[in-house]
Amino acid sequence: MEKAVYRAFRSAWERDRGASVAPPDVVRVTEIVQCLLKSWLERVHGYSPSERKLVVLVLGDDVHYLMNSQFPLGEGELSLEKEYRGVRVRGRADRVLGDALVEFKTASRIPNAPLDHHVDQLQLYFWLSDRERGFLVYVSKMSGEVRAFEVRRDEERVKSLLERAVELSRCLKNGVRPRPEPGWLCKFCEYREECGAVQ
Repeated sequence: MEKAVYRAFRSAWERDRGASVAPPDVVRVTEIVQCLLKSWLERVHGYSPSERKLVVLVLGDDVHYLMNSQFPLGEGELSLEKEYRGVRVRGRADRVLGDALVEFKTASRIPNAPLDHHVDQLQLYFWLSDRERGFLVYVSKMSGEVRAFEVRRDEERVKSLLERAVELSRCLKNGVRPRPEPGWLCKFCEYREECGAVQ
């Protein structure tokens, strides 16, 4: 029974994301804001999350689907693409609210401040959509608490993130591993052993 449930979650995850692999000159926002070595390894080996991580990912997706269909303000998902120094950057913002963007995140507990990689994601969406502000909305899966943080565009941060896109594209084209970027997310990474940066 458990295996059948896991298979259903994997099927839902694969159907939503598709099986195609982007060429090296196309980089997704989510690849830029995480460890570049992890993004590179996911591309080289093909990303196949563990059964438990799949459940977490799909349950998180459910919040996005619910907000797209039931949230009373603004418009639904916005697919975005723009070129920077020969690299096409792609992303998908959760919601457009006039001149602002809204990004929903599920978490076990609500952080005291928005997480850096989520802020980075929103910064890239600002660049892609020519907007200046947005909101990160956290939804706690444990307590049911909801909290929104306003985020403003930061041009220096955007520029730094776009250079990361160029670096990842270059590494993918040349078959060169980016440097590992150790941090608190390493404990959740499927490539910990291959990375070698975290013991």
